[in-house]
Amino acid sequence: MVSSHPQLFVARNFLDLDVCRELRAQAEQVVRVPAQVTKSTGRVDINMRQTSRLIVSNKTEEFINVYFRQLQPQLETVYDLQLSGFEKFQFLLYGKGDFYKRHADRNDKPETPIYIKARRLSVVIFLSNQSQDEQPESYTGGSLVLWDIDRQKTPTRIEGEVGKLIAFPSDLAHEVEPVLTGKRYSIVNWFYE
Repeated sequence: MVSSHPQLFVARNFLDLDVCRELRAQAEQVVRVPAQVTKSTGRVDINMRQTSRLIVSNKTEEFINVYFRQLQPQLETVYDLQLSGFEKFQFLLYGKGDFYKRHADRNDKPETPIYIKARRLSVVIFLSNQSQDEQPESYTGGSLVLWDIDRQKTPTRIEGEVGKLIAFPSDLAHEVEPVLTGKRYSIVNWFYE
């Protein structure tokens, strides 16, 4: 675990290169649908979130869930929480121009769906590398940007790196900046308290 801030949990090589390569290969073969802003309403809002959700096989889903089950005790220790489980993960592809504007994965507004209110930790696993210039199997742009860490006015940018996992409190505002070139593959999930 490497973390530059107590609110962030970062694990490099959480998934090894071969697993990431295999998942990217599978991604080229599966059905793609527009990612929703909220699953309870099925609302797709391309002004807020423009990306594709990849529909994986049950076998792949269970394979990835094993990693999340193994991760849960680590997150409980790091964040001093008792977690009850996690949502169904999303396997995402951000192509050229795709983004997700600034938002938080959790809030307590009265109209908010219960599953969003229950989220405590958000997790992102990068399956491809971010680079400064075009390279094979990499993408440019598409940074994960975290806002308001300890009330800082400057954002924290997380560079995509194959196999790297980052976790953070679900009420932390964040965004995915537009991808400029290439394909940004990631898996995202949320843990409940």
